[in-house]
Amino acid sequence: MLEHVRVGDGLQARIRAQLVQRDTALSRDVSRWKLAAQGTPFAEDDPDGQLRQQVEDLWQDLEPKLMYLPRDDRLQALSGLCVAALAHKGQKRKSGEPYIVHPVAVAELLAQLKVPVEVIVSGLLHDTVEDNDEIRFEDLESIFGVDVRRIVEGETKASKRTALGGRGNWSRRYTSLFNKLLGNKSPSSLKPDMCKAREQAENLRDMFLAMADDYRVILVKLADRLHNMRTLEHMPEKKQQTIAAETLVVFAQLAHRLGVWLFKTELEDLSFRYLYPLEFRKLNRLLSMRHAQHTSTLQAATRDFSILRQDPVFKKQNVRIEITAREKGLYSLWEKMRRKPKYHNNIDNIDDIIALRIVLDFDQNPGESNDEYAARGARLCNHALALARQLPNWSGGEMLKNYIAFPKPNGYQSLHVTFVHDDAPVPLEIQIRTMRMHEVAEYGMAAHWIYKDEQRGKPYKPKKPSRRVAWLESLADKDWEMRADPQAFVQEVLRDELGKRCFVFLRDGTILNLSRGCTALDAAFKIHSEVGLHMLYPVINDKKVAPFYELQNGDRVNIVTDEDAVPQREWLAYAFLRTTRNKLSAFFRKTTKDKETAVDFAAALATAATAAAALPLVH
Repeated sequence: MLEHVRVGDGLQARIRAQLVQRDTALSRDVSRWKLAAQGTPFAEDDPDGQLRQQVEDLWQDLEPKLMYLPRDDRLQALSGLCVAALAHKGQKRKSGEPYIVHPVAVAELLAQLKVPVEVIVSGLLHDTVEDNDEIRFEDLESIFGVDVRRIVEGETKASKRTALGGRGNWSRRYTSLFNKLLGNKSPSSLKPDMCKAREQAENLRDMFLAMADDYRVILVKLADRLHNMRTLEHMPEKKQQTIAAETLVVFAQLAHRLGVWLFKTELEDLSFRYLYPLEFRKLNRLLSMRHAQHTSTLQAATRDFSILRQDPVFKKQNVRIEITAREKGLYSLWEKMRRKPKYHNNIDNIDDIIALRIVLDFDQNPGESNDEYAARGARLCNHALALARQLPNWSGGEMLKNYIAFPKPNGYQSLHVTFVHDDAPVPLEIQIRTMRMHEVAEYGMAAHWIYKDEQRGKPYKPKKPSRRVAWLESLADKDWEMRADPQAFVQEVLRDELGKRCFVFLRDGTILNLSRGCTALDAAFKIHSEVGLHMLYPVINDKKVAPFYELQNGDRVNIVTDEDAVPQREWLAYAFLRTTRNKLSAFFRKTTKDKETAVDFAAALATAATAAAALPLVH
């Protein structure tokens, strides 16, 4: 017994010693990263000064891109760079470059969105915990605060699922899913590995939910993916295909859904290049053949439309006009030709290959509310359009797409109209918008941070929007409903939330944002459950159609209702959206239950009547 106590005492002493040693090591690790953040790493971490020299060289290129941030914030970004450089010390990318080049490139991409410093720092640190066992999320929180930890932790959940750098190869089943969504045929010889498929579906579900919890995670992830796509040539061909498919199906659609056009077009075009190399080269060649004509038209338009700067209305309100040209993305152009029969797969039938953007930048007046400022911007845009229609040598301009009065669901606002120069039969789309509208068009939800007070002559004070986005929040509800089947959850998100969208117009001009493949029945329930439940028939483009009519972009939708109308059971076969099917099923269940209740009640009354008739008369 005494011997047991002595052994126990010795064991406890050893445990205490190990705990002290562990705490000392943890304390030293924390000090190590804190010293690194101050630019003074331990001597053994940088014995020859090469680490500090590397940070200095990288910072010289990065800091000019961060000049929109106050000095203290730039110093915090520099601290993030110091920690990232130490965490990735000695690590290489597939290209042979030092790994630190990647997080710096991610930070530079994020800087284009003018995001707050915590997002920049998170971009610099997004791979540190995953790629270095000696640094922890707690260390990042201790040095940079809870926001940086939250974003990096969420991005790490999002990143460890991907196929890049050997991090969790996608199963053949998952590649098959992407091919299906892309419209490709998968080789029949591939047998699905269902266990692996379930694991990957759970991983992708975790990624979506991490993004739903804090949408800053999405921005870092999109920048991370874009730089990886820019360097995809260093990956094996098979992995290039898988990564490109995932990028096109998931990340390009995330950028589109959130309106981050700055990333979306390049993500699509890079994916297009690897997934459809023959089509990419053919379309690129066709555009190259027309490049001289497009350039000539854009130069003439830039010169002619510059006369708007001389307008007295714009001069009086000190409106600064920026005019820039753009060419449609290759993938977007290919999709438009491929999916819309009216273009007959002919590039010359498309009228928005080239566009001129006219951006009106003006200050908000003292005492002018945000609504008044926006209304003045709309008037100025319409004034610019009226002037454009009066320009000599240009015809057209009648068919107007007014996304200012009726914004797209992701917030996009602009006037779109097509002109043609008298001497060049090349259609040119003119896009007229205010600077605030332009920032939303380019940066999507990230534009919340660009609307800062310094634009109106006040000190820099960035807004702090909610970290959550409404449609992302709905993913949590979707996950709860489908928790037992992660593959169904992922396919539902990819199809209903990130699939190609279909925009239709209601009678009042409101734009309804639906998944491609939705029917008139889905539109009715999307408007309101009562509209769907009492639909008599749909009218599309002024023509009565069946409930199973598949909606097309630009359709004008009117749902004729009657309070006595009720759904038909065969409608269940026409519903494209799960929510539509659920609402119909709930209605039919309730109707059946009500009928059964009524039958039971009638039977009870009959039984009671029979029993009463059998009773003797009482005198």
